[in-house]
Amino acid sequence: MGDLPEGLAAEGAGMLRSILADFRLWGAVRTITTLDERLADLSLPADEVINIAPDHHSAIFSSLLARMDAALIIAPETDGILARLSGLVQDAGVLLLGSSPEAVMIAGDKWACYQRFRQSNLQTPLTQLARAADAGPQARVIGYPLVIKPVDGVGCEGVCLVTDESELAAALTKLCQVTLREEIILQSFIDGIHASVSLLVAEEGALPLSLNSQAIATGSPFAYKGGTVPLLHPSRERACSVAEAAVRLLPGLKGYVGVDLILKGDDVWLIEINPRITTSYLGLRCVLQLNLAQAIWRACCEGVLPEQAPINGQATFSKNSLLV
Repeated sequence: MGDLPEGLAAEGAGMLRSILADFRLWGAVRTITTLDERLADLSLPADEVINIAPDHHSAIFSSLLARMDAALIIAPETDGILARLSGLVQDAGVLLLGSSPEAVMIAGDKWACYQRFRQSNLQTPLTQLARAADAGPQARVIGYPLVIKPVDGVGCEGVCLVTDESELAAALTKLCQVTLREEIILQSFIDGIHASVSLLVAEEGALPLSLNSQAIATGSPFAYKGGTVPLLHPSRERACSVAEAAVRLLPGLKGYVGVDLILKGDDVWLIEINPRITTSYLGLRCVLQLNLAQAIWRACCEGVLPEQAPINGQATFSKNSLLV
C-alpha cells in the first residue's frame, strides 16, 4: 500500500463505499469519486471512479468541481487537509455536504475545542498543550497515567497511553512520527468505555442519531478495532445531550458529525468533535430506518432534519474487513 497509512486507508475506504452505496440506493444523484491509485482494486458503487496519483489529487479534485452540483469529502483533519478541501468546494460555489472550513479548523484543533468545552462547563479530561521537547514538566502537572496525542490527529493515529514517566520518551517518539507539528496534546486518562455519538446537523439544530461503542485497545499507541451501533447503555440520553451541546459550540458544523466520549459510571466525558463522516457510519446505515445519504443532503441543502430516526437492531463491524 506504499506510504498510505493502512489503518486510515481502511476506514476511509469503508466510509467511501458506504456513502456511495447509500447515494445509489437513494437514486436521486449521479456520483463521481476520486480514488487513490494505490487502492485501485477497491470496488466502489459509483457512476464514475477516477483513479489518481497522490501528488495529483488537489489539481484533479479542483478540476472536477466544475462538473459538480455538490461535494462530500472524506478526509482527515490532519495538517488541515479536510479544511483545505472544504474551502476549495466552498470557493467554487459548489454545495458542500459537510461542515464549513472554519468549523472544520476549530473542530480539528483539540486544544481549541478543549478551551470551548471548559468555558461551557462540559465535563472533559484535564488537557494541556505543550511542545514535545517540553512535555515532561507538563506531564507531571497533569499526573500519570495520561494520554498524549497530536493536536490535529484523527482516529488513534499517534495516540499513546503513558502510565509513568519512564514511558514518556518512547511514546513521544511514536507520536512525532505521525505529526509535523511541534506542539502536542497531553490529557488525563479516563479509564472507561470508549463511545461516540453520531449526529445530523443543520443550521437550526442537531439530531443525535445513535450512541456507538468504539472497540479501542489502549496502549502505546492506541488501536482502533471497529465498533457496534447502537451501544445500549444507561447513560445514552445523557451522552446524546452532551454531544448536542458540544456541536452547538461550533457554528458552521453541518451534515454528519461525530462526537467522541468516554463513559465511566454515570459520568460522560467529552473528548472531541469529528466534523465529518466517521467510521460509525458503517454500522449506523445498517440499523437506521432512513437513508443517511439523503438525510445528509437535506440537512446541508435544505436545512431540514428528520423528525425521527428510528433504529432497528444492532450492527458490529471490524476495521480488518473494511478493505475487502
